[in-house]
Amino acid sequence: MLAQLWSRLLPWGLSFILATFTLGFAHPTYAISARDAFRTAYENRYTWDEQFPGYTAELSVNYDGELYQGMVRVKPDLSVEVIDIENPDIRMLLENQLKMEVIHRRRVPFDKMHADNSFLLVGTDDAGASIIKEVGDEMDSYYKVKDGTIAQVNRRFDDIAVTVDTMDTNKTPDGYLTSHFQATFRDAVTGEILEQDDVRDLHEKIDNYYVLTNRTIQTF
Repeated sequence: MLAQLWSRLLPWGLSFILATFTLGFAHPTYAISARDAFRTAYENRYTWDEQFPGYTAELSVNYDGELYQGMVRVKPDLSVEVIDIENPDIRMLLENQLKMEVIHRRRVPFDKMHADNSFLLVGTDDAGASIIKEVGDEMDSYYKVKDGTIAQVNRRFDDIAVTVDTMDTNKTPDGYLTSHFQATFRDAVTGEILEQDDVRDLHEKIDNYYVLTNRTIQTF
């Protein structure tokens, strides 16, 4: 179940990192505020530059009490390869996790993608986060932005709705890295929770780049 859900989350992650805000028409003051808030959070993220050389690492995974060991290669073009792990479900889970990480490290200019979309600031939550709705989006997307970070992302994929909450971040001189987040998968029709994952990440600086060195996923 976990591997299947994370597999479906992967394209969501790509959409999330590339999402940008542009000026709307009905409420221009709100739209400018939404754009500025998201631009700040977007540009505050830690990403790799074009000189990123890639890396090869040993990979050890404890999944449901069983230990799997192999290798991972992240190439300069940011493609991912997991080798020497025979279990196809575990290999797919690892590939999806690492691809998600790479997607969030990919540097894409704010104005390059989705420049024609419009977004609307619809309010604030009890914690003071700005709630921003993507207008006309087929996936019913909306976001929360607070203190220069993307605090929450919501998207719908057919029969699954996904909410990702940022719980904690680590600051680097080159931007923030999410160190703790929670993903909730729901039946998009009934609202029933299918799975909740609590994810804690450790990033370490190796040479000139921060890379993911440990990820712990606790599933409920």
